[in-house]
Amino acid sequence: MHLRFSTEFDADAEAKVFFEAFSSRPAVFALFPAPRAGSISTPYLGRTRDLRRRLTRLLSPMRRTSRMLNLRELTARIEYEPLGSAFEGLWQLYLLNKHYFPQQYRDRLRLKPPALLKLNLRNRFPRCYPTRRLASDDSLYYGPFPAQLAAERFAAEFLDFFKIRRCVEDLNPDPSHPGCIYSQLHMCLAPCFAGCTDSAYQAEVQRVIEFLDTDGRSFLRSLEVERTQASESLEFEQAAKTHRRIEKVNELLRQRPDLVRNLRVLHAVIVLRGAEAKSLVFFRVIGGEIRGPAALSLDENVPTPTPLDRQLHDLLESLSAGRGEADPQAFPPWEHLSLLARWYYSSFREGELVMLSPNQVMPHTRLIRVCRKLLAAETRTSIPATTHSTH
Repeated sequence: MHLRFSTEFDADAEAKVFFEAFSSRPAVFALFPAPRAGSISTPYLGRTRDLRRRLTRLLSPMRRTSRMLNLRELTARIEYEPLGSAFEGLWQLYLLNKHYFPQQYRDRLRLKPPALLKLNLRNRFPRCYPTRRLASDDSLYYGPFPAQLAAERFAAEFLDFFKIRRCVEDLNPDPSHPGCIYSQLHMCLAPCFAGCTDSAYQAEVQRVIEFLDTDGRSFLRSLEVERTQASESLEFEQAAKTHRRIEKVNELLRQRPDLVRNLRVLHAVIVLRGAEAKSLVFFRVIGGEIRGPAALSLDENVPTPTPLDRQLHDLLESLSAGRGEADPQAFPPWEHLSLLARWYYSSFREGELVMLSPNQVMPHTRLIRVCRKLLAAETRTSIPATTHSTH
């Protein structure tokens, strides 16, 4: 894997003149040592907001009293690529580390599995619980959440509306089983002591799946029908009780991050500012797998301009077809979900995330608005501030 620009480095060259050739822009870079016979040379990888300053610090003649890292005597070649956004840099650094350090790249990037909710359908009596382990075991996974605590809190609150079990033991229904606090409070169908049939429990599991797959809309509709029927029957106390449940569900759904989806239908488009002027960078998220980047230049000084919606369509289709059709039974590499969550939940997030429906219909009108918004922000930041003097 190689970055877009490459230049040879000579430790005996004039340092000041050499570093002036690099721009003071965000970039990802790799410093390669001179090749040695019989050994594989691995580069020093980094990401910086100011390429010239970082290379100056790493490759300038070393001072005797300095303890800072200096690679001047080891570096023979520099590869680099300008960046337009932090996510693009994070993705490039991920690919570089995975290529050059296949055994250590997760530790080098401090990647850890994302926080998810798992509904284990292989069990006779499925339960829903937080996890960081992603396996192809016929289970449903929902996420990623910003942290394990957030997944635990959401699971604890939404399960209060349903009656599937929360115990961790493998159940073998027995009428002599003492049950638990949830069964005593009628918050569980109590399959442990044969308090329900298998079909009744599976029906409750399907209600849970519908709640998670429809972002709670199916459950809200059923509650609204129940409230209407109670009001029409003059059962105002029951209607008020149902109304309070609706408010609790709405409050819970407001706390749920928009990124959280069934991983099989976690489809989105990430739109970012490009490194070049009037350019954008796109990533596709298909089933939680990240594909890209793909750049789009919106320079109007071209002989035969193509309509923006056509450019977007062709570009996103190229990302979709890049690796063939996704296996509906396979899950994405968990590193992709971890990188996506790290970017989405960061307080300094740049760019826009446009979520797609399960059939991945492209909202071209919305994407065009997002493109114009990012380009307008670029124009504002590129205008120098004017100074005013008072007399």
